[in-house]
Amino acid sequence: MNLNFGLNGDIAVQASRPISVVSSTPIGIVAVATTNLGMHTFNNADDALVFLATNTITGDVVNTLKGIALQGVVCPIILNLCDALLVLAAIDEFKKVEGLTGISLNGGLLIAPVLSEVLAVGTKLDAVATLIQATALVDNTDVTEAAIVAWASNYGTRNVLLCHGSYTADGVAVAASALYAGVMAHWDSKPFGWAKSHSNRIVKGVSAAAHIVEYIEGSDCEARRLRQHGVAMILRDTGWRTYGFETTDIDPIWQSLDRTRTFHRLLKAVLDANKWARDREANQLLWVKQSVIDFMNEIKGSDVVIGFDAFFDPLKNTNATVTAGKFYLTVLIGDMPSVRELNIELVYTDQWNNVLINYINGGV
Repeated sequence: MNLNFGLNGDIAVQASRPISVVSSTPIGIVAVATTNLGMHTFNNADDALVFLATNTITGDVVNTLKGIALQGVVCPIILNLCDALLVLAAIDEFKKVEGLTGISLNGGLLIAPVLSEVLAVGTKLDAVATLIQATALVDNTDVTEAAIVAWASNYGTRNVLLCHGSYTADGVAVAASALYAGVMAHWDSKPFGWAKSHSNRIVKGVSAAAHIVEYIEGSDCEARRLRQHGVAMILRDTGWRTYGFETTDIDPIWQSLDRTRTFHRLLKAVLDANKWARDREANQLLWVKQSVIDFMNEIKGSDVVIGFDAFFDPLKNTNATVTAGKFYLTVLIGDMPSVRELNIELVYTDQWNNVLINYINGGV
């Protein structure tokens, strides 16, 4: 036996690890150009606009970045410029976006303004966004309710937001997907903003819509019917505001886009914070669980969730799985729902008429 003569020491940890959620929301953009093709990264939309101007790149991509910049958002922009015949291939490149740029679009946004009006482009965005756990925003500019509904029926996923319309902003035509992306990234950056619905948000810079959708508060109307099909739009309602934040998923639970995005962010944060536990001793799972509990208590205090529970379910963690080094931590979460329907009823009653009678009779 070899002896380690003398005094020996070691440092160990018995504590939960902090878990934090990235608040910045990167936006991936696919656009057509004739020069400087490929992926380019920028700190914000204004920097991207300078790049386009310097390289004499014009077209819809300029309007897209103007629409995003108008929302006052500072977030990473990943701009993939491609040939008009290679749009689908350019979208595919976002599968490798973290390796190519160092920026993850997990929890981020993926758009191809105007281009995504072509169904093949829109569904491709949807597929790639689902793979990298981003949200795809696709465009539609049909002018009849029947045509818009028929277009929406091509989608049925929790990772896409259907955006209708083209809007005048800063004097140019900007696709709804670009404006929505700017609004979402702006509000995501607020404390726990990524956990909230971004419907009923002011869209800065908008002055007109190419197609006016019928909207009547408190009544059946075109806007309400389209929203039932998962279509989001920008309406003039005490200013120009976003209207709709639903997915087209067949499961009603995941038709709330804010819930879908919240769970994606929470899962990524928990996984990233607990990478240290991979291939460590199983008794360290105590601190994995405690880290999750501490994190959930924090977001509960911030009204992101209304309740939670975290445990190693004995039905899943069997003798066989423990022997194999395989463990299951179950985290039950009830998120804070958004108010999507508020019903206020005014009811006439005569129960206070006696007050009037007493008053006109000179009583108190």
